[in-house]
Amino acid sequence: MRLLFLGNSHTYYNDMPFLAAELLRAGGDAVEVAMLTRGGQSLAGHLQNEQTRFNLLYGGWDLCLAQEVTSEFPPQEDYLRGVEAVKALCDAGGCRLALYMNFESPRDTPPLSAMRPSVLAAAARFHLPVARTCEAFARAAQSCPDIDLYGPDRHHASPAGSYLVALSVLRGVFGRDVLGLPGRIGFAGRPVLDLPKAQAAALQAVAQSLPAAL
Repeated sequence: MRLLFLGNSHTYYNDMPFLAAELLRAGGDAVEVAMLTRGGQSLAGHLQNEQTRFNLLYGGWDLCLAQEVTSEFPPQEDYLRGVEAVKALCDAGGCRLALYMNFESPRDTPPLSAMRPSVLAAAARFHLPVARTCEAFARAAQSCPDIDLYGPDRHHASPAGSYLVALSVLRGVFGRDVLGLPGRIGFAGRPVLDLPKAQAAALQAVAQSLPAAL
C-alpha cells in the first residue's frame, strides 16, 4: 500500500506520516509513505503546484490523505470545491482520497467551528473516509487530560499529539483496531517516538472510540 499525505505543518509535525506508516506496519500492512507538505499551505495552494498534479496523476499512490489549512479554514463551499478538485486528480490517477479533520489548538488559531461540519459534508458528498483528529483531541481532553497533546508553541502537536493523529488515521481511514499498537517507534537505531505504555494505551482507547471506516 502506497500512501501520500497532502497538507501542511499539522501533517508533517513530528514526522506524523512515518508514525502512521509504522503503526500500519505493526498491524501487518506493507506500506510505503511520502508527503507533499508546506507550512500554512491550503488545498487551493497545493492545487496550484505542479508536483501535486503530477503525483496524484502519475505517482501510483493507493491513497492520498488531504488536510486543509487550519489557521484560515475556508468557507464550506470553497473547501468542497478544493476537495472535489483533489478527488478528480486522484480518480484520474487511480488513487483513493481520504480527509484529515485537523485538531483545534489552544493558541494562535481561531475557533474551528466551521471545520468539522465542512469536512463531514465533503465526506458525505464524495463518499470519503475521514481521520477525525479534531474529535480525538476533544475526547482525549476529557478522558486523559494529563497527557499534553500540544508542543511548546501550543499550536502544533506534541509527540503524543502526533501519535493520536496517526491513530486517528488508522481508525478513521483504514478502520483498524488500534488497541495494543506500539508506543515506541524508531528508525535507523534512533527513537522517533517513545511514549510511556500507559499514555500509549490511553490514546489508543481514545482513537478506538472514534467511528471506524467501513
